[in-house]
Amino acid sequence: MSRRNGLFLACLGLLCLFAAVLLIPYNGASAAEKKEILIGAVNSLTGENVLTAAECKWAYEQAIADVNKKGGIFVKEFNKKLPVKLIFADDKSTADGGAGAMERLIKVNHIDLALSSNITPINLAAATVAEKYKMYYSIATSWLDFVEKENYKYVSDFFTDTGRAAIAPFEIWKKLPEAQRPKTPALLVEDSPDGQGFGGGVRATAKAAGVTLTVDEPFNVGANDFSAQILKYKAAKVDALLTLMSPEQAVLLVRQFKEQGLRIPYVHGWKGFWPREFEKTLGKDADYIIHDGFWNSKYSGPGSEDLQKRFIAKFKNDSVSVGLSYANAQILCMAVEKAGSLKPEAVRDAVFGKEFKGTIMGDVKYNEKGLAFTPLLAMQWYKGQRMPLFPANPAWTYKPAPATW
Repeated sequence: MSRRNGLFLACLGLLCLFAAVLLIPYNGASAAEKKEILIGAVNSLTGENVLTAAECKWAYEQAIADVNKKGGIFVKEFNKKLPVKLIFADDKSTADGGAGAMERLIKVNHIDLALSSNITPINLAAATVAEKYKMYYSIATSWLDFVEKENYKYVSDFFTDTGRAAIAPFEIWKKLPEAQRPKTPALLVEDSPDGQGFGGGVRATAKAAGVTLTVDEPFNVGANDFSAQILKYKAAKVDALLTLMSPEQAVLLVRQFKEQGLRIPYVHGWKGFWPREFEKTLGKDADYIIHDGFWNSKYSGPGSEDLQKRFIAKFKNDSVSVGLSYANAQILCMAVEKAGSLKPEAVRDAVFGKEFKGTIMGDVKYNEKGLAFTPLLAMQWYKGQRMPLFPANPAWTYKPAPATW
């Protein structure tokens, strides 16, 4: 054999080897070797967000367990069903922690796809890392307008935006008798990206509704004394408060209202006011307070009431959040089957601009940027129950806090 022919055959062999490598399925595993789908989830396992994040974690676990009961997800790329393994990484309730958690999931755990935490700053930080590694990251419970500004290519989001997050109180007020409509409302939000975004939405909605906010100032994250705000509310005769804060601070705020003799007829809280721990800690002092919610098991999609029963059996109380988190994991699994692949770009393309029918949140439609909208609910605590206020429900009429509250 001549030297030229030997060189030709060697090059041909290398080309064949390269072609064979290209045919190896995603992440280097052959169809026979691929045993499971690894989905990573960023979650606040520690820190001040642990109460709300615990419901998100439980919902993800339930959604994946339900998929695995059916044998897993059929992936055309491997021509078989694969079970799903869920791996959590602690974001420590901070943005830096979120970035670190995503880095670990990708580089140490070698995940195929990722699910989000439930706080906007944490998710934005984690999303930046996901973009860097071209990892598909399915977010829920982050402001849509914040995510949209980043122009992510591998990140989707299912929630509401700051402009529409504060619709509920103004719609509720419209339907009240004139004597009950707030005249001197106040806004109190934490000085964080979440609070700043929400506060901007409240101000814009109030302006459009012709409502003037009598007192409007933020508070520092981690604050443990609201005496200064209470004095201002008393002086201004505030009759409605719109606020966003952590569960611990929400409990503290209400207790200090009671201790310092402040009664505000209409208190509407976001973020920290919906966990059942808020009501259990305060008891009857939680009565009349209104909170947001992401899901109502009586009026949502298939499987909602069963999921609520499971939650109650486990935690001895109900939830207004787990449906949204369950749907996030449910949609990701549906997208894998639609894509027929575990390649992040293929799963992303199965979500962006697509609709998912019959989820636990009903039919969910993503736009071309990977954003899906769902309105926030409003419910009023009363004698240990959540009474639906928005959207309007004939089963319950708003009750202002009485003079004896």
